[in-house]
Amino acid sequence: MSDDPAERTDSTTGPSRGAADDKRIDGRAGRHLEIHELSTLVDDCAVAPFGPDGRVNRWNDGARRLTGYDAEAIVGDHYRTLFPPDARESDRPERVLERARSKGTAETEGWRLRSDGERIRVREAVAPIREDDEIGVPVDRTVELAGYVWIAHDRTEDYERERALREETVFAKSVFEAQPDIVYAFDADENHLEWNERVPAVTGYTDAELAEMDPLAFVAPEDRNRIAETIRRLLEVDEYVTAEAALVTKDGRRIPYEFNSARITDDDGGVLGFTGTGRDISDRKARERELERLERLNAIVRTIDETVVAAETRDEIEQAIVAEFAAADAYRFAAIGRAEPAARTAGYSWEPTAQAGIDATAVDGVLSSFVEPPADAPGVSPFETRSTQRYRHLHESPIDEWRADARERGYGAVAVVPIVATDRVFGALVVAAAEPSAFADREREVLQEFGGTVGHAINAMAVRRLLYLDTVVELEFESTDAGDSCIALSHGAGCDLSVDHVLPLTDEVFVYYLTVSDIDPDAVRAVARDTPSITELRLIDADDGESDWEVVVRDATITGLLGEYGARLQSQVVHDGVAELTVHVSLDTDLRDLVGAITSTYPDTELVSKRTIDRPIQTHGDFRRTVESILTEKQRLALEAAYHGGYFEWPTRNSDASEIADRLGIARQTFHQHLRVAQAKLLSAYFGTRDETATG
Repeated sequence: MSDDPAERTDSTTGPSRGAADDKRIDGRAGRHLEIHELSTLVDDCAVAPFGPDGRVNRWNDGARRLTGYDAEAIVGDHYRTLFPPDARESDRPERVLERARSKGTAETEGWRLRSDGERIRVREAVAPIREDDEIGVPVDRTVELAGYVWIAHDRTEDYERERALREETVFAKSVFEAQPDIVYAFDADENHLEWNERVPAVTGYTDAELAEMDPLAFVAPEDRNRIAETIRRLLEVDEYVTAEAALVTKDGRRIPYEFNSARITDDDGGVLGFTGTGRDISDRKARERELERLERLNAIVRTIDETVVAAETRDEIEQAIVAEFAAADAYRFAAIGRAEPAARTAGYSWEPTAQAGIDATAVDGVLSSFVEPPADAPGVSPFETRSTQRYRHLHESPIDEWRADARERGYGAVAVVPIVATDRVFGALVVAAAEPSAFADREREVLQEFGGTVGHAINAMAVRRLLYLDTVVELEFESTDAGDSCIALSHGAGCDLSVDHVLPLTDEVFVYYLTVSDIDPDAVRAVARDTPSITELRLIDADDGESDWEVVVRDATITGLLGEYGARLQSQVVHDGVAELTVHVSLDTDLRDLVGAITSTYPDTELVSKRTIDRPIQTHGDFRRTVESILTEKQRLALEAAYHGGYFEWPTRNSDASEIADRLGIARQTFHQHLRVAQAKLLSAYFGTRDETATG
């Protein structure tokens, strides 16, 4: 063979004699076979005898048609004239002649040059001619060599077709193998014909095993009837079909796949089989399940929110939460517990209070370890981070206790949700899901928000209960801590002030109504501008050395901290930067936790006293009698006529001030005066911030 990959060489040995054996082709002058006689045998080929030195002696019409050379132009030239330059430089023509001499025949295929320089693909044979007229017999000694005979025919078109076919085949195969999906082909009898490398990689079967398998062998049993019907329809009806099924691997794993298939037909429309691709849709299915869980979670949260609004006790809220989660198909069980300050540490312990779908023993055991995870666990306590923790794929968890319990109870993931309000921890909810990949990021965000909602509901419930309790704990504090805006204002201005009312706008923004004594309003404004936590200031009234102010404060308030614990500020009076605060809390409030939060946030604060007090309970009748006692007859009549006469109906007011004034027989201006004073007294009786005995 030639060492050029573009040139193929075949060599044979031994005598070769044909119909022209009785003729003599003599490379020397005077001894030759008439060239036209040999051309008659191979008229579609180029035929030429060479001398022993490889130069052309004769030239037939086939050679002229093949090469473009006329006999006059080529006779006497060397065989190498027909080769491209690179072949000449490597002495390939000489090697072909030498191989023919030593082997008896040299058959080659390669590129040759026509007279116009065009490259053609040629299949040729070169045979030696001995002195004794033998052709195709190896010549051992050079003196016995009389010459050569060269026979060639054009294979350019065939070669180009073959090359194009090879390239097409290689391209198709590369596309076939490069597919990220599995590719398959079955015949009409459902025998496996072809597959790409992804099939054994995904299924785990060898090529030999795949060759013996039918399509349904890869399909989960519960999906086989449906896929069999799809294949039958595909072979009978010319249509493109798509079907989803679980692909079963050799080791028994199930992978959700989407199969897209079409018929294979011959030129006459006969059905030869079907081919198609299969795509792993595990990620898509996981996203679909996540959306389904998210929808169910939102539905659960909405139901619980409705219960929370109507609940009167924290126990009701906790029972409703665990019951709703445990009843949902996506979840196995739920448990909730309260955060109790841990002894001798700054942290918390988890005390279970309600559970559903799981027994109390397991809650005290393995579930507690999710809230307070062991040192070698991947998560941390939600009490530390105030964020929802999740533990997934628990069947394979490195924590032995978690892995064993998950397998026994049939759950795959757990979420631990802190119950918080602002930064105060009330407890934690533990929810277990069947799906190992449950509690994806969006679910975790919803649960995090839900924990905050429940925390605020519990805190608001404590505040409501405090308003109606007849027995409360009263705490008195003394503070010089300028971290509180009111203390900072009093200290900076060197004045006395009292807090008349606090209106919380958000968890971080409060409106204070203050009375400031013995200082010019302009001096109050100057100090307020230098107090970063005071964002707005408005003078309501100023008279006789006192001024009433509306102050908007952000963050820095003791009142805001009290609200996190369900406590209520009863009064705050500040004398030149020294504040006396009276706080009411319910009997079940953790006082150590509350006092610790206040003194750690505002270090220059100390608890002065603590006592339990009884507050008088005011009934509806008591309130009515109080209002009647502080209204004059004219004020009561004005208020009553306005209320029943439709004056307060808005925006479709049924009567105006003039009509009601005429009905009462008084001037319109007098009616307005009586009505405004009556309203002020009514509101004072409700809010308790003014002198209810004023008669006005």
